Amino acid sequence: MTEIDVFSGFLGAGKTTLIKKLIKEAYAGEKIVLIENEYGEIGIDGGFMKDAGIEIKEMNSGCICCSLVGDFSEALQKVLKEMAPDRILIEPSGVGKLSDILTAIGDLNPEEAKIGGIVTVVDANKFKIYSKNFGEFFFNQIEHAATIILSHTDTASDRKLADCAEKIKEKNPSAVLVTTPW
Repeated sequence: MTEIDVFSGFLGAGKTTLIKKLIKEAYAGEKIVLIENEYGEIGIDGGFMKDAGIEIKEMNSGCICCSLVGDFSEALQKVLKEMAPDRILIEPSGVGKLSDILTAIGDLNPEEAKIGGIVTVVDANKFKIYSKNFGEFFFNQIEHAATIILSHTDTASDRKLADCAEKIKEKNPSAVLVTTPW
């Protein structure tokens, strides 16, 4: 059974840092396939991933969660069949709907794959501007996450952190909220 973990969040929030840390410390020894969408973003360090024995599948033709939901489901099925990984890590573009990714994963055979972690990384310092400028996309990621990591907390004021936490809990009261300085 393949476990699928999804890491959403906007540019610079810390998704790639988190994924690298998990690969090194938590997923060591697992056969991993990383599916990332680099559209408009700086990609993950392919050299690091190849050295760690991780296969990388890049989708550069647009946001995987918006324009490619059907194709994305097919791509996941192909990865499961041809690569049979222990774990698939999905890092969609920041301006995508997490709900669409979860729908695509939900189309998979439950005997072949299951959803593991659904994590959204939110930059505490950019919360207000992203919620204002990208409202629907930004809040969709918060509303559908099981875990929300509030990053860059070392450079945010206590008041800003309290405001972020309050707004996150309003949108998703059941999510686990974690704070971190990176």
